[in-house]
Amino acid sequence: MPPLVSIIIPCFNAARWLEATLDSAFTQTWPRKEVILIDDGSTDDSAAVARRFEPRGLRVLPQPNRGAAAARNAGLQAARGDYVQFLDADDLLAPDKISRQLALLLNEPGDDIAAGPWGTFHDD
Repeated sequence: MPPLVSIIIPCFNAARWLEATLDSAFTQTWPRKEVILIDDGSTDDSAAVARRFEPRGLRVLPQPNRGAAAARNAGLQAARGDYVQFLDADDLLAPDKISRQLALLLNEPGDDIAAGPWGTFHDD
């Protein structure tokens, strides 16, 4: 069975970008993934946007605002995966990002970390 990948998304007031971010997590070509969103005390519509993804398997964990690091740590505590993919609530993943990185990691067993190129989006 392929390893489980936990995609952990800390979220604070990111409703504007959240749907695209969650879509990019759920459309990953890697077959075994769990997506966990930690709502870090958002005061916008982030929680409502996130809840629309619960039927697709999103786990939403609310907490009072404590910052992105605390949200990531809460996600790590809840994660069941063999591997972890952190994803900010305003970022996107290429559809094959996890598949490509795991292909490399699984061919080179050991205590490794995978990284890749990234780009910046600008929204007016």
